[in-house]
Amino acid sequence: MFYVLAAALLLIVALCLYLTQPLIRIANISTAISVDPARLETHVRALSESFVPRDESHPENLDRCAAYIRREFEGATARVSEQPFSVAGKTYRNVIAHFGPETKELVVVGAHYDTAGPLPGADDNASGVAGLLELARLLDNAQLPIRVELVAYTLEEPPFFGSEQMGSAMHAKDLKREGAIVRVMLSLEMIGYFSDARDSQQYPSSVLSLF
Repeated sequence: MFYVLAAALLLIVALCLYLTQPLIRIANISTAISVDPARLETHVRALSESFVPRDESHPENLDRCAAYIRREFEGATARVSEQPFSVAGKTYRNVIAHFGPETKELVVVGAHYDTAGPLPGADDNASGVAGLLELARLLDNAQLPIRVELVAYTLEEPPFFGSEQMGSAMHAKDLKREGAIVRVMLSLEMIGYFSDARDSQQYPSSVLSLF
C-alpha cells in the first residue's frame, strides 16, 4: 500500500512543481524527487491508531491530530498558521503550511484529517494527510516562484459535508476575502487504496470512462 501511496504522491509532487514552474519538464522533476514509503506508513499509522476517533464529536482528538500535523509542517521549515473556527459551540482548526513567496497567485494542495464517525480512517483520509506531510518535506527549501499552501482540513465528513462549516469552505472564504488567485487546487483524498483485481476500480461517473 505504501509504495502505491508513494507513487501517487510522486505524481502529485511533479504536478504541483510543474504548475508553479511550467518551464521545467516533468521528467526532470521526477528524477530528483525521493518519496519515502516508511514516512508515509508512519503518518498513516499515527493518524489511524493514535488519534481515534477523530470525528466532529471528538474535538480533543482533532486538536491532538492538528498539533501532530503542525509539528510535521514546522519540521519542514514551512511558515505554519492555523485557521480556527467555531461550529456548534466547539472550536475546530485547519492547519496551513505556506511555501514560496507571498504572491497573490497560489497553488493549494489539501487533505482532510477528520473521519466519518468512529472509524480509524487509514485510507479516508490518513493516506491523504500522509501525502500532504510528505509533500511538505519534499518542498522544504524548494525555490518556488509563487505561493504554495498545503492545508490540512477538518469537518469535511458528515454531518458537515457539503455545508459552509467545512474546513475547506472556511479556507476558500479566507482566500476570496484576501483576493487570492488560486491557479489550481489538488485534493488528496483516499490516495492509499489500490487493487489490480479485474473490475475492482470504477469511475465515479460513467462519462469519465470516455476519457
